[in-house]
Amino acid sequence: MARAAGNRVELQVMLARPLLAPPPEATAPCSYLVHYPGSASDLNAWLVHYLAQHPRIMRDYPGVRQIQVFTRVDWCDAMPWARMHHMQRNQLSFGSPQALLDALNSPVRARMRADAGRFPPFTGGSLHFPMHTRVLYP
Repeated sequence: MARAAGNRVELQVMLARPLLAPPPEATAPCSYLVHYPGSASDLNAWLVHYLAQHPRIMRDYPGVRQIQVFTRVDWCDAMPWARMHHMQRNQLSFGSPQALLDALNSPVRARMRADAGRFPPFTGGSLHFPMHTRVLYP
């Protein structure tokens, strides 16, 4: 397995599904990434349910500027790195760290958790990462 400067390098191709595009003038220096590393018993049922339900609730977060859902893609390449097959990732973007904190402390988060309890069966859980976002190439 290839490593770069002592770090493990992994590779995955994902399809970006923009579900809420930011206004042209908006900057979003803070993101909330949600990672679903496992797999679903029925990936089609998972995606149908998830895409129909969860993003509608995400839109209710106060201050959310952008919503993207990334889903796995099968691909061919010759890269020497570990190929990953994570099920899904989401990115919600906000105008500031405080806007993200306000969203996470809003009643919408309880609705998100309640909806997560209705997901079709899957393994691996979900991991949540707040992060500073910098756009290098607009």
